Amino acid sequence: MSERGWIERYFAPLARAPGAARLSDDTAELSRQAGPVVITTDAMIEGVHFLASDPVESLARKLVRVNVSDILSSGALPLEALLVLGWPSDRTEANLAAFAGALGAELDAWGISLIGGDTVSAPGGLFLSLTLTGACIADAPVRRGGAAPGDELWITSEIGGARRGFLARAAGQQSPHISQLLEPVIPGPGAAHLLAAHASAAMDVSDGLLGDLVSLARASGCGAQLALDDVAFADQAATLDEALDLATWGDDYQLLFAAPAGSRERLETDALSCGVRISRIGRLTAGSGLGVTWLGARVNLPETLGFEHGRIGASPTRP
Repeated sequence: MSERGWIERYFAPLARAPGAARLSDDTAELSRQAGPVVITTDAMIEGVHFLASDPVESLARKLVRVNVSDILSSGALPLEALLVLGWPSDRTEANLAAFAGALGAELDAWGISLIGGDTVSAPGGLFLSLTLTGACIADAPVRRGGAAPGDELWITSEIGGARRGFLARAAGQQSPHISQLLEPVIPGPGAAHLLAAHASAAMDVSDGLLGDLVSLARASGCGAQLALDDVAFADQAATLDEALDLATWGDDYQLLFAAPAGSRERLETDALSCGVRISRIGRLTAGSGLGVTWLGARVNLPETLGFEHGRIGASPTRP
């Protein structure tokens, strides 16, 4: 089937927004919003972010969710998407149909409209990229910069489920966390409302909690102090080494955010009403750098605090 045939049969039916013109044009009209609109994009490459044997339905759902987590961290709700799909010739049309079906269901679950993109034949493995817009709930997006010394640090849900799934799969073991590796469980829309109301800075945790915390603190011109034993880890962490492993691996897609210390009581009340589980894990400090404690004792940090894109020696099979 030709690329135009792919679009007409599998993706045009998903493009129901008026501005999409059923994918019959080279441009799409974005919907108009009353407030600011943010935009993000993420790519997934076979052999780097996922295995060739991973179910295409899971890849579709993960592709959407890793972008939605960025939108939510900005205090925004997802709106419209552009898909770039590089499809290898050795994958069947049934495989393509399964991917499109799962993609459509996931977009619908978040209220996202597919409005355009591109499809090509890929000679070297499956390539996926989604660009996603989001409507800000407040008058401006929540950014990584904007926090101040003394602001408290919070994380949604728990960290380390994907790492546990990766280790279980590598060892040939059964584990409920393998599903978190294939299809990350991210916060719901209530998290965007929570951050829009309370966060001074925020980001999603994709490349490891410690490394991403350094990025957030640096963007705000601050240092950070983290109590590692206050972090909610998947199945808990019995030792410091285990906690450091879970906190530096990534693929969590939870929301890390800072909020003024004086808002703690209201923040916790609002989180409960929004159905968002949060944990206070530290605070931002004057100066720079990251200090970490475990059971009150200072921790010597590993050389690498998270996944480094493009780093020589980075694992080519990290999903």
